[in-house]
Amino acid sequence: MYKKGLSVKLGPLVLCCAPNGLAHSRVGFSISSRNTKLASARNRARRLFREAYRRQKDGIKAGFDLVIIVKRSLPERMRYADAADALQKLVTNAGLSV
Repeated sequence: MYKKGLSVKLGPLVLCCAPNGLAHSRVGFSISSRNTKLASARNRARRLFREAYRRQKDGIKAGFDLVIIVKRSLPERMRYADAADALQKLVTNAGLSV
């Protein structure tokens, strides 16, 4: 996935994507405990991006595996709107928008 797929960077976020040969897309997350110390902060980021993906998945091409990687710590109280906007920009830059 990381070697063969396409990577798009936006601030502390990286989106890696690769075709999966299925009729639907899948999403995964990689949030390092080295950069985000509190498990509650990692889980909150995961929940925000999972919800953003859930609401936007009709606008994302089917048949891809997506991995959202958080390279640096996100703002402590990141809002859903910020996560949704960041995901939309990543998907658009990767060329996966419908």
